Amino acid sequence: MYVTRTLSDYRTNRKAPEGRNSGVLIIQDKESKPTCCLGFCYAPGLKGLPFPQNVKLTVKYNITVNSVTTTYRDPVAFIPVLDLMLRSNCYYAIKRSGKHSGYGLESEKVNFLNCFNHVTITRI
Repeated sequence: MYVTRTLSDYRTNRKAPEGRNSGVLIIQDKESKPTCCLGFCYAPGLKGLPFPQNVKLTVKYNITVNSVTTTYRDPVAFIPVLDLMLRSNCYYAIKRSGKHSGYGLESEKVNFLNCFNHVTITRI
């Protein structure tokens, strides 16, 4: 079962929900939006983890074959893995559009949990 909290509340109180199969869904509120221009404008990206679930995110990654680089962008939703602390940064990536919309990625490899270290996450 997931408990929903705003990002600003989560940053002040990181207490995890009790019980088995529990997790925290983060909702970005006005106080937690990143700003630029001395606070007069909202920044287009996110500043660090955790990923809020109410923000439309796009994963951008590059693949290079024979010195030709191709950039791919996939709109995704990140859902935290149950029974893991939110600060473990383990998420299910759910595709938001296209033929495989609603499908997630699942892997038993430990390296999969660290795959988001090499991609760029932007808000759209």
